[in-house]
Amino acid sequence: MIPRRHSNVRPEKRLCILAREFRGTRDERKRASIAERYAEAVVQLINSKKWKRIPTLEDQLPDEWMPEQFFTFWSLQPPVRRAGRVG
Repeated sequence: MIPRRHSNVRPEKRLCILAREFRGTRDERKRASIAERYAEAVVQLINSKKWKRIPTLEDQLPDEWMPEQFFTFWSLQPPVRRAGRVG
């Protein structure tokens, strides 16, 4: 579910906003929530079939928090996941 404050923002820009929010907190529950919303935006971009540019590193979450779909879509090797972390 996309929060209202981000619902009218282009998915590409939403990735930037969410990555910034992620970096701004150390609370694991907040980070998990942000990562879930980030994954939703990634799926939306993939489904649009219009995603042409990989996000800059600043617009990405740390590798271990990035959704698997991101790595698959961009043909990248996914990182080794830590135990207990859902990808």
